[in-house]
Amino acid sequence: MERPSSPEPNRRWGFRRPRRLRTIALLPTLITLGNGVCGVAAIFKTGVGLANHVQGHFTAAAWLILIAMVFDALDGFVARLTRTASNFGAALDSLCDLITFGVAPAFLTFALTRDNVEATNHYWVRPVEVVCGLYAICALIRLARFTVETTPDENSHREFAGLPSPAAAGVLASAALPASALVQWPDLQDAIKLALPGLALGTAVLMVSRVKYVHVVNRVLKGRRPFIALIEIALGISLLVLLREFAFFLVFFAYASTGPILSMKKRMFRKAAAVPSPPEERSDKLS
Repeated sequence: MERPSSPEPNRRWGFRRPRRLRTIALLPTLITLGNGVCGVAAIFKTGVGLANHVQGHFTAAAWLILIAMVFDALDGFVARLTRTASNFGAALDSLCDLITFGVAPAFLTFALTRDNVEATNHYWVRPVEVVCGLYAICALIRLARFTVETTPDENSHREFAGLPSPAAAGVLASAALPASALVQWPDLQDAIKLALPGLALGTAVLMVSRVKYVHVVNRVLKGRRPFIALIEIALGISLLVLLREFAFFLVFFAYASTGPILSMKKRMFRKAAAVPSPPEERSDKLS
């Protein structure tokens, strides 16, 4: 069956041919698609682990989400470096981020906590489902707002308004690593799993907020730095590798906490500066 052709131009009814995308930037697009593939694979792993109750699949899903952050950090940088940033790349990046950092962490959180929640109180299953759905919706809103408000200019990539969706997904994915690995400490493992919905709710609220977050890559890695900075980064990466089940969570949780802490600190200083100091009492006594 032949496909219907696109509408011909018609001055009376105002029909226009749709604008076709003729060229794309191949390298940034492939990097962005790598992000999306990791997200889809994480969802598959989460579904397999949920059906077979295999913790190893949950760990693989968490690692896929963390690996996707590398692709997400590279695609925009490569596009700006090669001067191939476009609306198509921005839209594709947002769609892949929604899958990897919105839908996949929500699936992972629900899959990890379902058995524990059902064993503790069956009535908490529905609130957990609502929280996981709310997380995915907040990630969608966050990405749509970021796409509208951000321009390809380098100055617009120095800080974020609201917690970035990769960082929010990093909190949940890195929390899933000790939740799946601590088989020898079942009490601690269950406590982490029961805390995951609370982390999902907190990160969801931070994503749609206007709390300021610094762009770590642009602030730390760009420009010239002292030689000691290279040693510090190497030591940090070594600690992440050695204590990966806990170090990743501490890093992402610390970054997510910096926004509210710095925001409260600024408000306290503003209030202190706005309060007028009492006038000095003048003494009538002659000195």
